[in-house]
Amino acid sequence: MRKLVNKIVCGDCIEILGKAKAPFADLIFADPPFNIGYQYDKYKDAVKSEKYIAWTRDWMAACLNVLNPAGSFYIAIGDDYAAHVRIIGDELGLNLRNWIIWHYTFGQQTKQKFARAHTHLFYFTRDSRDFVFNDYAVRVPSDRRLTYNDKRANPRGKLPDDVWNHYSRVCGTFK
Repeated sequence: MRKLVNKIVCGDCIEILGKAKAPFADLIFADPPFNIGYQYDKYKDAVKSEKYIAWTRDWMAACLNVLNPAGSFYIAIGDDYAAHVRIIGDELGLNLRNWIIWHYTFGQQTKQKFARAHTHLFYFTRDSRDFVFNDYAVRVPSDRRLTYNDKRANPRGKLPDDVWNHYSRVCGTFK
């Protein structure tokens, strides 16, 4: 695969990343279909659970094939297969840094259960010690400083919690 710098690679990751001869990615963000029956243009999103889990293992392995040794791998996934993604990550030798809950305010409406209004975000690294995490780029003001004006608060802010509710979803109808 040709040298990629600051590029987004879109397409079937098993097919595209399978052609790579060596790791090249510092960051991978995967947002696969959730297997919940959504009507996509090209993908069947309602397959048997065993087939979906096997496919998940395949695309995660393809991503791992191109992830640099100090790279980060983020995966967005729904409730039904979050535990499987976590276990497959372990089986592939990935290190879980965070299991983040991304809360949003317009979940799918339901009739017989509470509405789902979140997505799971897994933050994996290949190595448990050698990875890049630019904490200064994501720091936020702490409540200790904002609410209580506590002088002990770090003036640089704090790292965000593992429940995110300040990032809105991007939908196909957005302009």
